[in-house]
Amino acid sequence: MSLDRSHCETLRPFLQASRVLITSHVRPDPDAIGSVLALREAVFQSGGTPTCIMEDSCPRRCLSLAGADDIVTADSAGEQAPFDVAIIVDCGNQERIGDVLRFLSTSARIANIDHHISNTRFGDVVLLDTDASASGEVLHGIFHNLGVKLTPTIAASLLAGILTDTGRFRHTNTTPEALRVSAKLVEAGASLSELTEQLYFTIPSADVRAMAKILGTLELFESGRIATMHVDGQHTVEDPDHLVDLCRAIENVEVAVLFSEMRDGRIRVSMRSKTNVNVSEIASSFGGGGHERAAGFRMFGTIQSVQQRLLPVLRSALEKLPDDLQS
Repeated sequence: MSLDRSHCETLRPFLQASRVLITSHVRPDPDAIGSVLALREAVFQSGGTPTCIMEDSCPRRCLSLAGADDIVTADSAGEQAPFDVAIIVDCGNQERIGDVLRFLSTSARIANIDHHISNTRFGDVVLLDTDASASGEVLHGIFHNLGVKLTPTIAASLLAGILTDTGRFRHTNTTPEALRVSAKLVEAGASLSELTEQLYFTIPSADVRAMAKILGTLELFESGRIATMHVDGQHTVEDPDHLVDLCRAIENVEVAVLFSEMRDGRIRVSMRSKTNVNVSEIASSFGGGGHERAAGFRMFGTIQSVQQRLLPVLRSALEKLPDDLQS
């Protein structure tokens, strides 16, 4: 479901705004960061003035992307006059931008750009393509329609999102179109090998030590079809999600879950399913969202209490599968 030129044109006034806020969801991943940075450069190209504010800081593995140093956190942004124009990208609902909401004026015009099927279609302009592998892919189409120049730095930012949201081109959302767009981004100057090295294989030694502790928390339920691990406050890693991917890779596991303690007393729950369970629907029932095979939510409680609430829901999802998928 690609966006046509007339639909994309509705974004042009946002790119040309003299003062536009660009943001994305809390705990941003490379698709969120890459999309924000690509939009930042597109705004500059269009004659506008962008300000990039996120609730959480830019992940270390994304710092090599052009413009990452210009992203500020809500805590460090200081006093700002309310923004009347904002672009929110890769975010299923407006509340997921967290404390950045306070920087919007009550009458702010909002452009919502996303690819998540759980998107609530908030905002004044909605550019949603649920067939796209990543928001980076959505933006590639929008920029093409608007005549935004695909510089090497924009290409790298967009490819970072596609690369990670497809799990390095392993997940079922690795469509022919995702591969075609990725090829165009490489042709425009993005280095797939450099991005892969930066995003996946430049890991602080402290994170590797923490991973050893987290892997030791592995539990299996329902005859090994549900796997869980947890991250306590003492063993945090910058990017715990690839640990849940490893959990998902265990033979016979259908659903993998990683529970992570957060500073505000909530538990962050990251879910992955292998082939059959729609974890986006489960996440939505707990106030979260995501994709059919990768989704999450946050909930106040302890790791144990949240796990006790989630496990029956996962068991029920497995029981609803056709008989030939039960074992």
